[in-house]
Amino acid sequence: MGSIQLREVTKAFPKSKAAAVDQISLEIADGEFLVLVGPSGCGKSTLLRMIAGIEDVSSGQILIDDADATNAPPKERDIAMVFQSYALYPQMTVAENLHFALKLRKVPKAERIERVDEVMRMLRLKELESRTPGQLSGGQRQRVAMGRAMVREPAAFLMDEPLSNLDAKLRIAMRSELARLHERLGVTTIYVTHDQTEAMTLGQRVAVLRDGRLQQVGTPQELFHEPRNLFVAAFIGSPTINLVEAEVRGGSLRFGGHAIPVPAHARLTDGATVVVGIRPSAFELAELADDAAPRLAVRLEVVENLGDELHAIFPVDAPRVDVEGAVDVEQAGDEQLLVDERALFTAALAPRRPLAPGDEVELAIDTSRLQFFDPESGLALAGSATGEHEIERKVHAG
Repeated sequence: MGSIQLREVTKAFPKSKAAAVDQISLEIADGEFLVLVGPSGCGKSTLLRMIAGIEDVSSGQILIDDADATNAPPKERDIAMVFQSYALYPQMTVAENLHFALKLRKVPKAERIERVDEVMRMLRLKELESRTPGQLSGGQRQRVAMGRAMVREPAAFLMDEPLSNLDAKLRIAMRSELARLHERLGVTTIYVTHDQTEAMTLGQRVAVLRDGRLQQVGTPQELFHEPRNLFVAAFIGSPTINLVEAEVRGGSLRFGGHAIPVPAHARLTDGATVVVGIRPSAFELAELADDAAPRLAVRLEVVENLGDELHAIFPVDAPRVDVEGAVDVEQAGDEQLLVDERALFTAALAPRRPLAPGDEVELAIDTSRLQFFDPESGLALAGSATGEHEIERKVHAG
């Protein structure tokens, strides 16, 4: 058993004006893989450390297997933590690193040997058992850190950005390994990352945080197709969602000299101003689209050819809609680096024909996938592509 419940958990540091973690309530089921995602400084690592018992809780309650663990020391919580820095003993071999935690717990030698051998086989560490961490690659060290947590057979794993020190190709490979391990072990896992791609590929459910507050919890598909507010819409998805303010007039959405029909499913008032969200994948080259799909005539400024997908970036003569904290500048593509007050849209297209900067093209839009948001509160509007549900006003719009 390894269920974890958070009840209005708050962490306030003495000299800080705002709480690092602000009244978060969350339930993680036994065996679930939950990802905490958000920009740097949003409180996700602090929350993880409170669950582990490394950080004190200012208020609220933490339950592990229905038992109150709010003030329990880390050693009584039956939780194993994997850190970004690996935290291996440099003077010990791989085998000694794996044995050490079991020695501290006074696990009998025969059982200890059996557990360590099984984990080394599972993680393909057997041939590395006599090496020290200094003789290992980053990926090998990460496997040892995982193994040291696994040999304990804890009720839950807590992982704090464990792959962020790896190069891109190895990170993708390790993501697959983690998913396979969770499928095999079935141990409750809470995984912290600022990388939304990592969150979407690993998490059975994903919890999005911003400024210490919980924005939305759901499956990756729910967050992508049914974001509850502008922040979630802008943070989840790669390339980033295109956002622009539009006026609803005469059955059309009007923005930047363009006019497209209001979708049949949208419940929008004539004369209202809304923020329209268009996923890059909702665009298609006009010659490949249905004749009834509305078109935008655009001039491309940047073209990124990724092989099986092409990102066509073009300006729209309307002000940018910026969502603070939703874009990590270090990970942003070219569309985020151009100095321009206009909105810059990205279309993710199949590379059916060559495209280059300066080309004038016609793009069709699948309006059934448009998302709409209140420009003042940032909340999703009922009747958009997010579905017919009423938005829960309890969720912070940020």
